Amino acid sequence: MFALRFASILLLVTSFVSAIPAPAGADVEKRSSTANVASVLNTLQGSTNSILPQINSLASSGTASDATVIPLVTQLIVAIDTAHASLGQLSPVPSRKRQSEADLAATVAGVITEITETLNGLPGVSEIPALPTLIIAVDTALQELLVGLDVVVAGILTLVDGLLVSVAVLLNSVGLGLVLILLGL
Repeated sequence: MFALRFASILLLVTSFVSAIPAPAGADVEKRSSTANVASVLNTLQGSTNSILPQINSLASSGTASDATVIPLVTQLIVAIDTAHASLGQLSPVPSRKRQSEADLAATVAGVITEITETLNGLPGVSEIPALPTLIIAVDTALQELLVGLDVVVAGILTLVDGLLVSVAVLLNSVGLGLVLILLGL
């Protein structure tokens, strides 16, 4: 009999407690959307659009050297790593909110293509002895970015690899093997 009274009182109290709304300042995690991911990728694209032309200019003018290329490639790696870290702050995008997956894939594939073409335009190791180390660092950064992107937008790598099939040979010749392996190219 006592247990029945206790249970009814407990039920009454919990119904009032659950009806109280959370305070306005409570930490409520928002779901990520493709717009959040697009913002990260657009920022990366903006960074690469300012760095890559400088590297291309050095390559075409014949002034590319360790002294001139290393700082720019380091900036490129930092931009990629920053995008990866920003993606790490996002929660996975629900599948019902993926209207612009193809746009996201096109953006990241475009960035990778431009980076690959720029690295391919650099002179060889005789002018830039640090080039192999730089390429490995770029390859690692791109691979981490792609893994992070796939965590946030599951399955997007299938779209990205479809867009990069045409540059797979160039990816291989430049030495971006981690990207090739990840995408299955």
